Amino acid sequence: MSGGSWRDRALVLSARYGARPFLALPLPWTVQRLGMTLAAPRPLRAPGIHEAQARIAGLPCLTVAPEKPAGTLVWLHGGAFVIGSPRNYRSLAHGLAARTGYRVILPDYRLAPEHPFPAGLEDCVAVLRAVAADGPFALGGDSAGGTLALAALGLLLPEGVRPTHLVLASPACDLRPDRAAPPDCDEMLLPQRLLRRAARDYLAGADPTDPRASPIRARFAGAPPVLIQAARGEYLERDADAIAARLREFGAPVRVEKEAGVPHVWQLAVGRTPKADRAVDAMAAFLRT
Repeated sequence: MSGGSWRDRALVLSARYGARPFLALPLPWTVQRLGMTLAAPRPLRAPGIHEAQARIAGLPCLTVAPEKPAGTLVWLHGGAFVIGSPRNYRSLAHGLAARTGYRVILPDYRLAPEHPFPAGLEDCVAVLRAVAADGPFALGGDSAGGTLALAALGLLLPEGVRPTHLVLASPACDLRPDRAAPPDCDEMLLPQRLLRRAARDYLAGADPTDPRASPIRARFAGAPPVLIQAARGEYLERDADAIAARLREFGAPVRVEKEAGVPHVWQLAVGRTPKADRAVDAMAAFLRT
């Protein structure tokens, strides 16, 4: 276990010996969703930051915002396309809203296997088109939400819909089932069994090389500045490097930040661990630039 405060070390222990064994169980997705909801950190509410429910492009969304937002950030939540919801991301949304002064929008997009690919992506694209019609916005996403953010970006850029910034936390960029784990991987949270099962249920027979599913094959002409964060040693660390290189091919300015001694998407512990606070501070500073 690498450095950090006792809170950072406790987060690693919780991920490695609590969440990971639970996620490895072959439980119905409904049970996994309940477990993720019960384990989600409660937000540390900042003065003047309020939650509300909204419908954007007909889709339910959670919004977290100050009274007079300085901008808009659409954040696409993770959860391997099969679990997760805006409720699980309230802590991160509050942390970002407090640090940026932005309105943070969390779309409640449809999940597989009930709604396989490309249903969730279609929901996210519809929300982004509607938000763009009201003015400038930034886009973010983590894990599977990062996949959706990149796939949506690839679809929207040719339409002239361009976010001001793109923020990604450990995005999954290649859903091919035959890809092997990196030999030096030390994944603290995501079991291989879960990832294979989730990708199978999400794709439901669709071609995993479709750029809408595996955005490492998408085109990003005109992409905005990008910040990518990843944990050192995690399964998706190489995805972060690969998509950074892909975005640079299309001229996007990309910054990659890596943190050692943290689990996948440690940013969800904002307000509770120093490393999560530093990561979300960096996201906010990037968004305000």
